[in-house]
Amino acid sequence: MHSNKEAFAELVGKLRDALAAGDWEAIKALDEECSALVATLRDEDAFDAELRQQIEELSRLYEELQRTGRAERERIAAELTRLSQSKQVTNAYKPLR
Repeated sequence: MHSNKEAFAELVGKLRDALAAGDWEAIKALDEECSALVATLRDEDAFDAELRQQIEELSRLYEELQRTGRAERERIAAELTRLSQSKQVTNAYKPLR
């Protein structure tokens, strides 16, 4: 079985790959995996400097995921607005045909 350090390092790698690929479904699944992994931590794990470093790296990655998610949400909202405006223009010209 993997140590928590190895498990967190592997999770960070998978999340980075999913983020780079824009694979939000994989990110969702990995987020659930992360929650389960965090739930396995014990009080004594707080004294493991390497594990803390892995968790800090994961935390920084989550900040990056949040920024990227917000940017993607804004991009999609802008695209939906553009499509809606285009549809409104199309509908305005239909009676003229």
